[in-house]
Amino acid sequence: MRLRAVLTDLDGTLLEPDGSLCAEAAAALQELREQGVAVLPLTSKTAAEVEHLFARLDLPGPGGFENGAGIVERGGATTMTAGAIPMDELRSAASRLRRVVAAPLRTLEELTDQELAALTGMTGGDLARVRQRRATLPMVVDERWDGDLRGAAPARMQLVRGNRFLHLQGRHAKADVVAQLLATAPGGGVVVAFGDAPNDLELLRCGDVAVIVPSTSGAHRDLEQALAGAVVAPAPHGRGWAAVVRRLVAAAAE
Repeated sequence: MRLRAVLTDLDGTLLEPDGSLCAEAAAALQELREQGVAVLPLTSKTAAEVEHLFARLDLPGPGGFENGAGIVERGGATTMTAGAIPMDELRSAASRLRRVVAAPLRTLEELTDQELAALTGMTGGDLARVRQRRATLPMVVDERWDGDLRGAAPARMQLVRGNRFLHLQGRHAKADVVAQLLATAPGGGVVVAFGDAPNDLELLRCGDVAVIVPSTSGAHRDLEQALAGAVVAPAPHGRGWAAVVRRLVAAAAE
């Protein structure tokens, strides 16, 4: 079995919830580099965040940003997808949703740096990069409001639930940029997809092998129900990601 590529979510999957990389995941990334396996991130993070992580994680790029809103190359060049909606439209829609639904929501832009740091564990330059949004507007709101907010959203927009935020965005998804990313990893072999949250569902369906990475409270029930044949990693976050990578690399060497 040859491994062609790893498609992976970042926060809560390859990375810890605070954005750090555990030792086990760092070692697994090194194994993949040595085997020549492409590691292609697909994330709700901004292009600025993903481009910064290319250097930090020693990844060549490219990667998908803001839930499939576009692709970013190492060096920062970006290509937007057709469904991406400008931020001004998203801001207006969020204001209308707050009025119509009367939900106590706050957008990421309305959070202070202290509040955002408390939610994400980010500080300094990381906070600046997370605010450089091009096509998604994360909102802090309890999940019980999700149904009402989705019902009131404009037809050309959708609300996508991640780990911490409900993302207001156009009708694009991480899966929309998979073909373009895989074109940078030519040849045959197995494509493995890793994710941990509902916004990873279509991404996971793009893999020959789908791996659900659990949180400390277990695998997300919606993903388990939708992907009965998926592998569930044996540990939370980066340690679980690394354990499955090591298993797959060992199988490929047999």
